[in-house]
Amino acid sequence: MDNLLAQLIGFGGTALTIIAYQQNKRKNILLCTVISASLFTIHFILLGAYTGAIMNLLAGLRSLVFMNNTKKWARSKVWVAVFMIVYTVACIATWDKWYSVLPLIAMLLTTISNWMQSEKKIRFLTFPNSPCWLVYNILNGSVAGIITEIFVMSSLIIAIIRFDLRKPKVKNEVGDEVNVNS
Repeated sequence: MDNLLAQLIGFGGTALTIIAYQQNKRKNILLCTVISASLFTIHFILLGAYTGAIMNLLAGLRSLVFMNNTKKWARSKVWVAVFMIVYTVACIATWDKWYSVLPLIAMLLTTISNWMQSEKKIRFLTFPNSPCWLVYNILNGSVAGIITEIFVMSSLIIAIIRFDLRKPKVKNEVGDEVNVNS
């Protein structure tokens, strides 16, 4: 029964992750990620996957800080270092098996990517997070986490192809779109 409850709570986190990226306001995106991270924290606690739980708890706190980046206290780049240190300490404190390092790698990359200015760099730096979380989720029996990461990886692959790998098109003198350097 605990496993069923854990999966149901996790699917709530999955739904909010999907909903987050459909929001048109940054604050709403981050609010959805805070709630999603909270649900995944409970999900991983119920599964006994404490590294995943603490990483999600910290991700929720990180989103709260980033949500307030218009305020002076939350704008500082010091937050990148603070979160990287806290994630590392949390991983050490909750270390279970070799794969406890996977959520740490994912969260360190996410923290760095959140401070990037280039969308291309954000996408490329964020992509390795999902395989790390996917393996962690498989090894801890997180069905909701597996589905979330498959969705996130698919979305990132589509975005990388659409925005980063395809040659940009421009309109020629008659108004037809042509590839640059054609």
